[in-house]
Formats: sequence, C-alpha cells, structure tokens
Amino acid sequence: MEMLNVTNITASYGRKQVLFDTSLSIKDGERVLLIGPNGAGKSTLLKVIAGLVTHTGGNIEYSGHDISSWTTHRRITSGIGYLLQTENIVPGLTVNENLRLGGYSLKPEILRTRLDEVLEIFGFLKEKLQNRAGLLSGGERQALAISMVLMKRPSLLLLDEPSAGLSPKAASDVLEHVKIAQDVMGIRAVCMVEHNLKLSLQWASKVIVLVGGRTVHVSDTPEKYLVHPQELEKFFFGELR
Repeated sequence: MEMLNVTNITASYGRKQVLFDTSLSIKDGERVLLIGPNGAGKSTLLKVIAGLVTHTGGNIEYSGHDISSWTTHRRITSGIGYLLQTENIVPGLTVNENLRLGGYSLKPEILRTRLDEVLEIFGFLKEKLQNRAGLLSGGERQALAISMVLMKRPSLLLLDEPSAGLSPKAASDVLEHVKIAQDVMGIRAVCMVEHNLKLSLQWASKVIVLVGGRTVHVSDTPEKYLVHPQELEKFFFGELR
C-alpha cells in the first residue's frame, strides 16, 4: 500500500528553481534512503512534503488524501514527522523541557505516555532530563531531536541527515534507535536524507537518487550497492542519465 505519493513537484527559492517535476512514492513498511550530490534538492523535497517550502507545481498525496494545500501544522497532526537537519533542539532548555515542547499540544495523560515511550527507546536520556540540552554530546543532541519528533508519534518519519557531524559509532547508534522506534511506536515508513552511504545502505529497503532536482534512479535492492558502489556513483555523475 502506497503511503505517500509525490508527483511532478516543482519548487523554487525566489528565482532559483530547485526541483524539476520530481516524483517519489513510499509504501507502508519501507525505509527509504534519499541520496544525491550536494545541491540536488534532497532537503528541499523533504521540506515540501512537510509543508515548510511551497511547491509551484505537482501534488502530494498522503494516506489517500491530497495534502498539497495543507498547512505544516495539519500535516504534522495528520502523522507526518520531520527532523530538521540543524537547529532541531532548544539548547537553553533542559532535555525534559525539549521533550515536552515536542509534545506541546498533547493532553497531559498522552504526554506522559509518550515521554515514557521515547525514553524507553533512548534510555540514556533518562539520566539527563534535567541537563541543559546544549551541553549534550552530538549523538545525544540528535537523539533528543528525534525524540522530540517522536513525541507526536508520526506514521511517516522524515529525517534530514540525522548522522551529520556524528562519529561513526554515534551515527550507527542513531539509525539503530530509529529502527527500534519504528517497532515500538508503530511508525509505518521512514524517508531519510543521508550522506553516509555505507551505513545508510545497510539500513534502507529502498534507495532514490536525486540529481539536479530530478529523480534519476529508484532501486528496491540498495544492498547491492554495498558490493558495487561504483554502480551508484554513475548516477551521481550522470553517466547513466
């Protein structure tokens, strides 16, 4: 069952067009890896899906509904969770305050349940609840940022470079916890932008390559590129376009 259909999306920043008739689909249960060279439009595409960037053409269908004109708030409350690449926590607040901020609109009893759920997934945050978020390590900060998104218990989780700037160990831990969150919280699908290909190709069930604002390749067997990475690099440099 297709959970998300993005069809022929165009988007611009002022006069600079970034996406050109870009399409992708995400099915229930998929872990989609969205990759491509810098400036390919990957982050912009996630922001269009989340409603943070207005598209100028095409449409977005989520769980059978055309959400192209929906506000960001309506998309989030309907089950789309989005992790910003940067500035995704409030450094001056405590870990506990950040988590509560992530669940700001929830009823008190639901808020308590969600806090328990995310702290079960990211157990190491339990002892840091009263610590200022800005003092956390890079991996802990990213865990907190993801936990804030999970407070709304999204059905579709969009992650923009969750391992950026992290050590290999911390990056691996973050992706492992995302897998656990899928099981514990019933997240139906994940779409992630990531540059750490060796790590993320092991995680993904589907890979989509974006180059120059266009979808140039889709594969349901991403693991084959771990053995033959040169086959994937050809799409980046346009040799198979």
